[in-house]
Amino acid sequence: MTKALSAIFLLGIATTAPGTILWFPEQDIPIPTTFEGVAVDLETGATSTTLEGLAGGDVNFLLGGGAVTNDADQAASTPSWQPVRTGTSNIDPLQQLGIGDTVDASSTTSTGYGASGIPNSHFPEFTPGTPGYLGFSVVLEDNTTAYGWMRVTLQNNNQSGGLIHEWAIQSNGSGIEVGVPEPTSLLLAFLGLGGLLIRRKR
Repeated sequence: MTKALSAIFLLGIATTAPGTILWFPEQDIPIPTTFEGVAVDLETGATSTTLEGLAGGDVNFLLGGGAVTNDADQAASTPSWQPVRTGTSNIDPLQQLGIGDTVDASSTTSTGYGASGIPNSHFPEFTPGTPGYLGFSVVLEDNTTAYGWMRVTLQNNNQSGGLIHEWAIQSNGSGIEVGVPEPTSLLLAFLGLGGLLIRRKR
């Protein structure tokens, strides 16, 4: 699926009803080897590679996939994004999740600003250069605390190769299964896509 179709896919999900899953498939956003990295707004898909980050940004992957921080919006007073970790410290390792695992209010996260990665690897459960899943909580623009997952390729150094492949967020604050957008959302997305294609033919 092309990125243009992915955007339509998201439109079909996001405009149907409240509480649906926001799914951003096939993004494959490169993670720069710079300290600035790439800041991402997980609700809109907007990105920035500037030092000041991104207004409304949630997560910042940097150093080629060797590090991650929730200081994506330099003007924000509190972070909006917290990854699922192996402990409650904001420097505890990120937990790798499997397809079908649930991310919800019972998942282990920390509070405040935190980072993981170089010089000490905080991704021991991830295989460098191999896609894996992480979970997170995120505060949306309407102040709802939502839960989601990301498929990412991380590294154990600051070499190129890190990627943000895709992510999904359950927008109503309930739990979400890793790697599995709910069937009703997928059906609605296909219906939305079909409707747009029919209109274009007319």
